[in-house]
Order: sequence, then structure tokens, then C-alpha cells
Amino acid sequence: MADEIGIHDDGVLTAVRGTIFMAKAETIITSALLKQFTVEAATVGVGDGMWTNLGHMSNDNLPEFVLDGGDATTLSTWLKAAFRTQYAQTTGTVTFNSVQGDKGTFKTFYNAVDMTGAGVAFSLEKTPINKSLFILWSDTNTTGRAGLLLPNSDIAFSSLPALSTDSFVEFSAQANIKTSSSLPHDKNGKFTSVAYFAPSDFTV
Repeated sequence: MADEIGIHDDGVLTAVRGTIFMAKAETIITSALLKQFTVEAATVGVGDGMWTNLGHMSNDNLPEFVLDGGDATTLSTWLKAAFRTQYAQTTGTVTFNSVQGDKGTFKTFYNAVDMTGAGVAFSLEKTPINKSLFILWSDTNTTGRAGLLLPNSDIAFSSLPALSTDSFVEFSAQANIKTSSSLPHDKNGKFTSVAYFAPSDFTV
């Protein structure tokens, strides 16, 4: 079975194409809805549960996940050495880069507002927006898809536009990953923050 450890060829993918969808915070993807997600889909779902494709992301700088903390400490008792291992709190972020330099990108990442006539204005003081993110990637060689769901994330721009003469201009944002009230608890009863959808989930 694909949910047991072993050799599963369909679980081996390259992230040839990909995109990021955004929805209202704590929006969860059902099994039925999952099958509708493709990198080309403009929207998936309806109403408060609708997911919107953020458009063209950088092909040079793919989404990058970073974990901070989580260092291990070995505790001993007077009776036994190295009796227990405990881990420091772990926080996670994902940085992603859009190459779609339209007003929608600035209104989403930079909290920009329309100016009279033309243009948008934004502050250099970051004000995060609380959203649910779904990072989807596809292997065009196998048509397999996989993705990470972050139901509760705070998103803000991480830099001003990065200019280039030989590649697309990039607009960078960072999402802080928080625990979710919509995801199930793990086997130890802890709150969870991320959901992974394997290639087999898209074909069930």
C-alpha cells in the first residue's frame, strides 16, 4: 500500500512545473477537491472555500522552506547517561518569488493601495495577511502531482523587487507557518501545521 513504507515508484517526482494557491485562512482541501488542482487552474472551489492561483512564480528561485530551532538536547539521570532526548521549539517559513509584476501581486504581498489615476502605493512597514497556502508541483514526465498545504500562515513581502537583465524581475514574499486548528492532531496529540498530499492522493 502507498501509505506504508516500501518501494513506491509513483512517489518519486521532479518539480518541473509548479504554482501557489491562496485561500482564506484555515481552508482545508478535501479529497474530492484535490483532483481539480492543476498548475494551470486559475481558481479551484467556490465561495469562501475558493483557491486562487498566484500566477507565475520564479523558475530560478523555487519556494524555499527553512526550519529554525529544533535543536536536540540529551538529558541524563543520576542513574543513566543519555536517558532522554528533548527538542527545542521549531518554527518554519517558506519564501517564494513571483515574477508576475502586476498590481494584484503588490496588493497581495505589499498591501498596496490604488493611487488616483495610475499606480499603487505601499508601506515599507510589513503588515502580514493571514491566509491558507497550497504549494503544488507537477512532474511533466510522469504527470504526477504533489503539494504542501499550509492552512495558517502569515504572509508579507520580504524584499523590494529584484531587477535582472537576463531573467525576470522577482517579487519576494515570506510566509510564517503557524499551527492550524483545522488539521488533525498528530499521534502524540500535538497540533499540526502542514499537510502533504502525495501523488497517490490525486488519483484516488
